[in-house]
Amino acid sequence: MARLLLSKSELLAERRRLAAYQRFLPSLQMKRQQLMAAVNDSRRRLQQGHQALQQTQTFVANELPLLADTSLQLDALLTDNGTDYHTVNIAGVRIQQVARVNIDLPLPSLLTRPAWVLSLQQKLADAVTQLRHNEAEEKALQRLNHELTRVTQRVNLFEKVLIPEAQGNIRKIQIFLDDKAREAVVTSKIAKKKNLEKSA
Repeated sequence: MARLLLSKSELLAERRRLAAYQRFLPSLQMKRQQLMAAVNDSRRRLQQGHQALQQTQTFVANELPLLADTSLQLDALLTDNGTDYHTVNIAGVRIQQVARVNIDLPLPSLLTRPAWVLSLQQKLADAVTQLRHNEAEEKALQRLNHELTRVTQRVNLFEKVLIPEAQGNIRKIQIFLDDKAREAVVTSKIAKKKNLEKSA
């Protein structure tokens, strides 16, 4: 740490520094609150996504028990043609969200496949779509958590280090300058008294 200069110019510089820190801190605190809200929203959406996926799996297991029949040819029920994403700005963090999941559902032949295969296809498409949304939400949550950690560290730096340090430096310089001013007054009075004694 640099040695603190005990001068009026350094006092002015420390006061400016303190004012800048105190001016910047509220915007960091507001960003931290926005990020906390965004993280909570993302966690809630992710939990809902996991529940929706679980409900789809439960539905398929309960309502379509004929899937256990290994004699059925159930290959190529759907074709996943990728996912389109768009970027959104959430509390200053660029996040990719799912715009569209491209899934082709070929029509099953009603002569070779049972009628419930159409329902299975739709449920599988729903599951794949939900899975893509969950994956995107997990990445978003990870980025939001990272940014929240970074902003929290900066807030703590300002609140617990920079502002108290600047206040302490101002106090030290002010005490030193006040002592010097008192010393100058005392020296002046002593000199005045000596001058009066000489002239008398």
